[in-house]
Amino acid sequence: MIRRLPALAVCLLLACVCSPLSAQSSRELAQKLMALPERPKRPDLPPSSLPLQFLKGERVAFLGNSTAERMNLFGHFETLLHSRFPDQQLIIRNFARPAEEVGVQQRSADYTALDDPQLAFGADTYFCFFGFNESYAGPAGLDAFKARYNQYLDTMAQRYPRDDTKAAPRFILVSPIAFEDSGDPLQPTAAPINENLKLYTAAIAAVAAERKLAFVDVFEASLALLQQQAGLQYSINGCHLNDAGDREVARLLDQASFGSASPASFGSQPYETLRAAVNDKSWVHLQDYRMLNGWYVYGGRRTWDTETFPREYVKIRKMAEVRDRYIWDLAQGKNPVGPPDDSATGELITPETRFGNPRQKYSEATELRYLTPEQLIQQTKVPAGFEMRLFADENMFPELAKPVQLNFDNKGRLWVACMPTYPQWKPGDARPDDRLVILEDADQDGKADKCTVFYDKLHCPTGFEFWNGGVIVVDQPRLLFLKDTDGDDKADQVIHLMDGWASDDTHHTCGAFEWSHGGKLHMLEGIATSTTLETPWGPHRSYGAGGAYVLDPRTMKIRQFSLPGQYNMWCYVFNGWGQGIVGDGTTANQAWDTPLSGAQFGGRAGLNFVFNNEGMRPALGSEFLISRNFPDSVQGQFTYACVINMNGLPRFSVGDNGGGYAGARLKNADGSPDDLIRSDDKHFRPADPQIGPDGALWFGDWANALIGHMQYSQRDPNRDHTRGRIYRLLCPDRPLTPAVTQFGKSAAEVLEQLREYEWRTRYRARRELHGRASAEVLPAVAAWVAGLNAQDPEYDRLRTEALWIQQSHHQLDTALLQSVLACQTADARAAAVRIVADERDSIADASAMLATAAKDQHPRVRTEAARGLSFYPTPQAAEALLRMADFPEDYWVDYTLQHALGANESVWRSSFLAGRFGDLNPRAGVIVQRLIAASEAGAAALPHIQSLLSQTPKPEEERNKAMTALADLKGDVNRGREVFVRSCTACHKVGNGDGREFGPNLAGVAKRMNKVKIVQSIVDPNAEVAEKYRQTLIVTTDGMPTAGLVVSENDREVELFDGKAVRKIAKADIEERAVQNQSSMPEGLAAAIAPAELIDMLEYLATQTQDVPPQK
Repeated sequence: MIRRLPALAVCLLLACVCSPLSAQSSRELAQKLMALPERPKRPDLPPSSLPLQFLKGERVAFLGNSTAERMNLFGHFETLLHSRFPDQQLIIRNFARPAEEVGVQQRSADYTALDDPQLAFGADTYFCFFGFNESYAGPAGLDAFKARYNQYLDTMAQRYPRDDTKAAPRFILVSPIAFEDSGDPLQPTAAPINENLKLYTAAIAAVAAERKLAFVDVFEASLALLQQQAGLQYSINGCHLNDAGDREVARLLDQASFGSASPASFGSQPYETLRAAVNDKSWVHLQDYRMLNGWYVYGGRRTWDTETFPREYVKIRKMAEVRDRYIWDLAQGKNPVGPPDDSATGELITPETRFGNPRQKYSEATELRYLTPEQLIQQTKVPAGFEMRLFADENMFPELAKPVQLNFDNKGRLWVACMPTYPQWKPGDARPDDRLVILEDADQDGKADKCTVFYDKLHCPTGFEFWNGGVIVVDQPRLLFLKDTDGDDKADQVIHLMDGWASDDTHHTCGAFEWSHGGKLHMLEGIATSTTLETPWGPHRSYGAGGAYVLDPRTMKIRQFSLPGQYNMWCYVFNGWGQGIVGDGTTANQAWDTPLSGAQFGGRAGLNFVFNNEGMRPALGSEFLISRNFPDSVQGQFTYACVINMNGLPRFSVGDNGGGYAGARLKNADGSPDDLIRSDDKHFRPADPQIGPDGALWFGDWANALIGHMQYSQRDPNRDHTRGRIYRLLCPDRPLTPAVTQFGKSAAEVLEQLREYEWRTRYRARRELHGRASAEVLPAVAAWVAGLNAQDPEYDRLRTEALWIQQSHHQLDTALLQSVLACQTADARAAAVRIVADERDSIADASAMLATAAKDQHPRVRTEAARGLSFYPTPQAAEALLRMADFPEDYWVDYTLQHALGANESVWRSSFLAGRFGDLNPRAGVIVQRLIAASEAGAAALPHIQSLLSQTPKPEEERNKAMTALADLKGDVNRGREVFVRSCTACHKVGNGDGREFGPNLAGVAKRMNKVKIVQSIVDPNAEVAEKYRQTLIVTTDGMPTAGLVVSENDREVELFDGKAVRKIAKADIEERAVQNQSSMPEGLAAAIAPAELIDMLEYLATQTQDVPPQK
């Protein structure tokens, strides 16, 4: 994958912030707090041979893929180890991760900058669980696998010695487990996967024999176990074990490792008590080796927590040690009194608040005061004829703390995801109790009178949606499926569906869930992320890219597409024809998703946004205003929740623009914004607007004085964890919409709901039909289609609705599909082409259908055809794309066409240059030449970019050469300006041009920096920070930090201005002193622009020699 450099990064290259500690000093402070104790020579280990033996107090670690990682959930194998060796006092930690391979251990940037949790533990023995993810390389990958396994073991032995004598640890190699056949034709077939797993099991055995290591083989035994009954009995998807599977595989592991049956009594009260203690310890340890918010804990945004998180690491590790002793007592038959006692694990400091210190004028009120909901409503402006009403708040229901996403179930009830733990759990506190709550208005007076907690064991649930009678929800870093099986509105079934979602930043992680019309769950992720997903189809990894993930819940296949020019995406909504508008949280820019969602490649350029949002950002959720409760003039308008630069909901017109869409912010006659909601209360943080079953616009209020991660300490005492409000915006003089629900209704009745006016009602009807059994839904769809009236003005849309339902069940009616592809309504044809593209693997002549659509008269249909053809790396597809140039120019078609060709350049380039495509429209030549030029420019820049952005830091000489090489490349000034305007003007401008001055004006940047320095400021924003922005951090002998500007000093004391007052600190009391050198530009933006666009933008900035002209 090509790494892309940030457009916004360039815009921010002069923006610096006074942060408390440089990266080097931060590490030094952490090293003091987290210094490893001396580790004298350990007793010699027993040999790595079967049956295994352990020393007393031996430190044992698990490494590898999800087979081991999911032991954190169920704990059977560790429980068996303690049961077999109760007096050995084994100390066990699990360091396994999803998608792990011997040759791939992807980590967040700077993961070991503070320390390495694995080194801090210092294991004596490692159980290694590898081979599953590697097996997807098939027989061709065996030799490389064995070589990498040997290299991995050599590296591990060198990097993680047992003690200070550098004694090597012991390795025990474990085979993969077999794959369980689901019997579902949409799921992977087990037989070919097991053939590969058998080969990789033999390869591991060979490595173990060569190195004289113990080899624990459970493949054949697990295969026999998993074939006892048809269907999924021991796993959730064929490869990831459930509780029963973990228990049985643990039994097999124990038997194979020690040569005899376990003495443990499975299911007994002592066994389950011990297992609960093991799982509790595992959860605590998980917060160490997979701590949330790594970007702020040890990464590039480690600004205001340099003194907090090192102490938290220490406390977490001591808490794990407390639980070790608790486990030993239980294993030895003792009866410890009460739960583990953490009172002696150390106290954490509470940093001083940064609220008003100095005041963040763009996001803070002048005083720390929260308006009541009534006060907020009174001073909030809404259009004439509208009214804002409170539905629920924290005083009515304390459970409604920190609402982040809203949704309505098939009974019409409001569900809310609440995150009081945000930004993350604090060691020593009770376990996270973030939750899903159900709010009901039983007496229909417009206010909630009942609150039910559906599930309250979540950790920062940034997204949720309903599916198959249950809920898919984020529990960072996992995705859960929750289901109420007895009708009491409590989650009885908890399935850990998918692990490995990035949690480097808890508000960049997977969220903003939205179903497409065709039944795919779309989820957004910001760029400050390292995602490693392990699926039954193989591993999926993403580093520093983010974008949109598309999950098919029936197949469990997942794909990802990038969103250039977007950095932390929080908005996704589909219009009535299934066309998606996806939006950035950071900039609030909104883009049409069709041109972006084709086959991916690293040269993807930025796309024009749907409208100029005039700097109204950030955005937390978006919606189309389609409701009979609203006036006709409002229908079809677009809005999003804005939480900083304005506190409210701006609104925009959105209409056709050739193949795509364009719009503008609504204005009054005097040119002022005509917003939907606008408040002067800086602490009003609206969230996730959605048209409810009653036709009103519902939205939450995060209600927090502090917003953002980098601007404040994660532990700032003024972060609010208790407030939360839900409001409705409605027109009281117009009737509310009668609620349309799906619960208890037949499929035929729900299908009729697709006729409703409100798009959200149709959305909920589709969602219900997507999730129900195919045997119920598909016959009902066939009967419904047969009864449609061809004279109905909605005929084409309703037939398309039927196709979407069939698509979600992967059983299309080919005749119906062909009919819609040929219908009179262009939007219906475009939707049908999208269906063909997404279901191409099950449609025999899909490529021919797409080639035909490429000649459609409507540019939107051709845009969809170009997207679909991007998935076909064939000369025939390339020719169909090139022939699209015969039509008049359309920006959206041309963008999608160019990128479809770019994704498959190797297929057509030589043939095109040799003239083998025959006579082509001259426009095709222009498009291709532009593409080739961008490809060549990107190829020239790519190795230097990769060197500068490598996860492994390169020597300074190599970095300097790479920056000089990038600066020497020539770009196009005009194209560079286009990139800057598209990607940067939400925050910046050059001179008096377009844009906003939320950040520095970049006029004259070329006078202040040469081109190499501009490159350096982008790829390493902390390399040089202007002197006036530098700050000094002083840590006194009592451990307390003070940060500020040095006003004066003499031999006895230093005077430091901390933003409020001048403080005098005696030099005799100073333990450490460091000068800050950190920029506010986040390093993680390095995935937001194609290499060729970077070169163009550098060229543009290098021409900016004029200072800001004076205002007239």
